[in-house]
Amino acid sequence: MRLVAQSNESWRYHLDQKEADILLGLVRQFPFTEMGPVQISRTGKSPKNSEREKLLAESLAEHRKELKKLAVNLLGGNKWRKSGKDRWLTLDSGSREVLLQILNDIRVGSWHALGEPEVTEILSTGKDPAHRHLMDLAAYFEMGLLESEDSPEDAYPL
Repeated sequence: MRLVAQSNESWRYHLDQKEADILLGLVRQFPFTEMGPVQISRTGKSPKNSEREKLLAESLAEHRKELKKLAVNLLGGNKWRKSGKDRWLTLDSGSREVLLQILNDIRVGSWHALGEPEVTEILSTGKDPAHRHLMDLAAYFEMGLLESEDSPEDAYPL
């Protein structure tokens, strides 16, 4: 996945067929992981923490539900173009932000499902390869979207 054209409010990415299929699969099946327990503080023992954690969990669940609805728009035909074996994805700033949030939710949710390991543990452990794979895929596409911010001069204007 690479940025090929950009304007102030629009980004066009080139993906090969395999990348496009994987990205669409991630978005279609979002969310992959269940919401885990929310913890405000690992050390704080305030009696209000329980109430705060409940409110945070409800807010996060509502946000995920909204992202799921917005994900449908990312699959729409007006965002994707086919050219031979290649696919072109054009996103406005709102859709790009939604896609980044979905990918981040997949990546962080998979990390939580793995037990929140350190980076070296992720690389060295063989446990739960499905969540490791999801985490890697989400990170790959996040980097594709975010790297374009580092070098917008490499893209053609839209």
